[in-house]
Amino acid sequence: MWIEVTPSFPEKLRPSLETHVRQCLPFECAGLIVISEGRTWAMALPIMASAMGFAVEPSAWIEMLTSLHRRGIEIWATYHSHPGGQLRPSGRDDALRWTSKRLLLLAPFGEQIAIAQYEWTAPSDHRSS
Repeated sequence: MWIEVTPSFPEKLRPSLETHVRQCLPFECAGLIVISEGRTWAMALPIMASAMGFAVEPSAWIEMLTSLHRRGIEIWATYHSHPGGQLRPSGRDDALRWTSKRLLLLAPFGEQIAIAQYEWTAPSDHRSS
């Protein structure tokens, strides 16, 4: 399950994340925040999108993840937008945990873009003994 945490993404990425959201409206945007040799950047994903979801061609996912791995580039988080303003993960967002245990959700609110950060925790980690 996704648990909301205090945002800890590099603030210097905020302008590029906000620009990506605005460029894709009224559809969702999606990408990765990656790290290599102390450098962090946002990388847009090649997606097919609507206002309610997005998809990445499976062969494109495999090629991209293989390339990042070969180059020693770490995926710090996935991100995507919810153009309708919802800052809570949807059921479809659960699949993103396979790429990264961190998720940033971005939602436009007027001229502002709100960002919420979540981390994946197995449901068994929250059961009472």
